[in-house]
Amino acid sequence: MAYNQREIDVLTFTLRGDIAHFRQPDTTITQATYPFPPRPTLHGLIGAILGINYTTPEWKEFLYGKNYLGLTLLSPIKTVCMQLSLLGKGFLGSGGEFNRPTSVELVVSPAYRVFYAGERLTELTEKIRKCQSVFPTYLGSAYCLTFPEYVDCNKGNVINNHEDVILSTVVPQDIVEKIYLQEGQVYAAARAMPYMHNGDRTFNGTTTVYYETNGRELSVKLSKESSIPYVIVELPGGDRVCLW
Repeated sequence: MAYNQREIDVLTFTLRGDIAHFRQPDTTITQATYPFPPRPTLHGLIGAILGINYTTPEWKEFLYGKNYLGLTLLSPIKTVCMQLSLLGKGFLGSGGEFNRPTSVELVVSPAYRVFYAGERLTELTEKIRKCQSVFPTYLGSAYCLTFPEYVDCNKGNVINNHEDVILSTVVPQDIVEKIYLQEGQVYAAARAMPYMHNGDRTFNGTTTVYYETNGRELSVKLSKESSIPYVIVELPGGDRVCLW
């Protein structure tokens, strides 16, 4: 995809935690997790920092505006499955309280670097730089708190018309024609990740996302056509990131 600017401002921040749980919606008996936050989860986290209520028109404007996100793994993906005792929602008036043993898969010691470019960059940069957030931020579930750490905000060079590129971020299948395998690397795919949040626990579209399980770079050939808007940006230092 060609981008109509030669340079773009990119905010970089880090998310860390003891555990994370990004529930795969098609799992019931054992609540499996995605290895990293899906795109709607990152939208929700940014919305929490900025104080955007998802029931307001401002949320739709944010979702469908020019807001691009990228993600890099800062630590190898490790998961553990354990049983939690979760309280029923009797407080909502749907019945009495109850304990429900539930098997949950958790990501252990997650660490991610997030890249953001878009219309809310200035406000978001100030919030994260000052360690401020309107609503709590967490890694998928409310018991997985995280506190975004500011890294940098720099201008990056937009890379156009590069079929072969080495990326330091995860990359959606829709924009990739081929992955060049490198010795010693372990490749994986997070399948059927939600693409766009519609509200009320509904989503529009899914995409499979490729990644290297230890956070190493991906060497790919970009597809000439993509159903997903994206931009490839070269940051100071030489890293190339895919924002989508």
